[in-house]
Amino acid sequence: MQRLFQITIISLLFFGSSDVLLAQDREGINTIDQLDDGSVLLENFESYEIGTIPSEWYNQKGEHRPSTYNPKDQRKYKYSVETEDGNKFLRYEGMNAKHLNFPLVNKKINLYETPILSWKWRIIDIPEGGNEDDDNRNDVAASIYVVFDLGRVLFKKVPKSIRYTWSSKLEKGTKLSKFFGNQKIVVMGSGREGTGQWQSFKRNIVEDYKRLFGDDPPKTPLAVLILSDGNDTGAKAVADYDDIMLLPPKN
Repeated sequence: MQRLFQITIISLLFFGSSDVLLAQDREGINTIDQLDDGSVLLENFESYEIGTIPSEWYNQKGEHRPSTYNPKDQRKYKYSVETEDGNKFLRYEGMNAKHLNFPLVNKKINLYETPILSWKWRIIDIPEGGNEDDDNRNDVAASIYVVFDLGRVLFKKVPKSIRYTWSSKLEKGTKLSKFFGNQKIVVMGSGREGTGQWQSFKRNIVEDYKRLFGDDPPKTPLAVLILSDGNDTGAKAVADYDDIMLLPPKN
C-alpha cells in the first residue's frame, strides 16, 4: 500500500491537484438518500446484485467504475456484495490494495448540518503484522476515509483526508499524521477484539477536522473511500462494510 500512495502523491505533484478527485461521477451514477430525520444515507449496498462490485463506486481517483471493467481487472478488486439474514453488505476478502471511491462532489451534503459519519464494520480476519505507522507494513482489515479539497504539497494543491482504521497492531485511539500532514489516521479498533461481530461507529467529522487540521472543513467533502488490504504483509484481510451515513448532531 505504501507504493500505491507514493504513486498517488507523485501524480498529484506532477499533474496538479484535486482535479484527480474532482473527475468523478460524470455519469451521474451514484445516489444518496435524504431521510426524514435529516440523515443522509450514502450507502447500504441493498440495490446491488449479490457477488458484484457495487456499481455506484469508482476507482481510487474517481475516473472509472470497477464494476464496468473486464473480468480480469474486476478480479483485482476483492470486494463483493454479499447477503446474510436478508441484509446486503460489502465484503472484502484478499490482499490487493484497491480503494473504492464514493464521490460526493455536487451532492446535496452540508457537513455542518450532518457532521456525524456513521458506519458498520464486521472484522473477520486481520492482516497479521499490519501497522499504519510503518510504511512497509501499512495494511489494515478495514478503513474508511473522508477526503477534502484543501491540502498542499510543494506548492501543489492535494486532497486532505481523515482515515478511520481497524488496526492489526495500534491501540484504539491512536492518531497518526501522514503525507506531509495531509492525511490524518484515527484508529477505531484493534486486533481481534470483537471479530466476527457487527460493530457500529460514529465520528463527528467537523470536530475531528478542526482538531486534527486546526481549521474548519469545507461544507462538502470530495468523496468517501474505503480500503482493506494485506499486500505489504502478505497476509489476508477479511472485513464487511455496511450502512454508511451522515447524521445530524442530535443522532
